[in-house]
Amino acid sequence: MILLTTSHRPTRRVRSLCNDLARSIPGLIRVNRGKMSLLDIAEKTAQLNAEKFAIIDRWKGGPGRIRFFKITGEGFEEEPPRLYISGVKLRREFKTSVWKEDFNLIFIDAFEIMNPDIEKLKLSLSEFFELPILNLGPETIDYEAYMRIAAGEDCWAYISFFLLPRKIEIGPRIKISHVVWNV
Repeated sequence: MILLTTSHRPTRRVRSLCNDLARSIPGLIRVNRGKMSLLDIAEKTAQLNAEKFAIIDRWKGGPGRIRFFKITGEGFEEEPPRLYISGVKLRREFKTSVWKEDFNLIFIDAFEIMNPDIEKLKLSLSEFFELPILNLGPETIDYEAYMRIAAGEDCWAYISFFLLPRKIEIGPRIKISHVVWNV
C-alpha cells in the first residue's frame, strides 16, 4: 500500500491527477493533505501500515512535480527520481468511453529499450509502485491495463495508461520535462 497526496492548496487539476493515478495504480490510497506537514504525512502513512508515499506538487496552477518518499527507521527520506511535469492529459479528457474505474492488475510495458535513462526510470517506478515490467504477450493475458513509459517528441518522456486487451489509451498521460536523480 502506498499513500498518495498533493501539495498544500492543490488546484482542481492536481486533485484530478491524484484521483486518476489512485484509480490507475493498484495499492495507491489517496489522502487529502489539508494542513499536514511532511512529518504528518509520514505518520499517516505508518498508521495505514504503508511504507511509502508520493506527493504531487503544484506549479503555476497545474501539476508540477511528483516526489516519492519511503518510511525509514529514523523517519522518512525522499527516493529518486523526482519527476518534473510539463503537461497532463486527464482521464476525462480522453475521448474514449470504454474503461474500468479501478484496476487490480497492471504492469509496466517493457517496450523501448533504446534509451538507458528511460529504462532507469522504468526500473525505479517499477520498484516504487511494486509493478512488474513485462512484454505484451501471453504472460499478460490476466492483466487489465498497462503503464507505458516512453521518450516523447515534445518532452523528455511521458507516462500513460492503456486498457487491455484492445490497447486503448485511457490516461492519465503525464509529460515529464526532466528527471532529477540526486534528491
